[in-house]
Amino acid sequence: MTTRKMYQPTESQERNWAKFTTPEMPTDEWFKDRWAKDHHGKINGWGMGKRDWVLSKMTKSREYQMGIWRGRVDAANNLPYAEERNENTYNLGYYRGYTQYQSDRRGWDQATRERFDAQYINC
Repeated sequence: MTTRKMYQPTESQERNWAKFTTPEMPTDEWFKDRWAKDHHGKINGWGMGKRDWVLSKMTKSREYQMGIWRGRVDAANNLPYAEERNENTYNLGYYRGYTQYQSDRRGWDQATRERFDAQYINC
């Protein structure tokens, strides 16, 4: 059985993640008005704008970032996908980290790939 490695954020990540704040959720009227301005006065579909706003705010949280990296570590070690928390923000990050690991990895430079492999991939 493979030992599950836990992701440890770097000091730089911790500094950056500490800057995240939780924004106040605007009202539905705000979303409708914003949607109407962007869509020639039509409000049909304003819920999609609300959804996009919520998703963009979720990605700017420590829980999301931890989920992304936890998912990447599990995917790199060929562990089965597992949602282990009840937090939607963490689970969204984990899902994206797990399912997009190979694509994300191709975007890393060689030194980053080597550091990640040395620290998180079971040998």
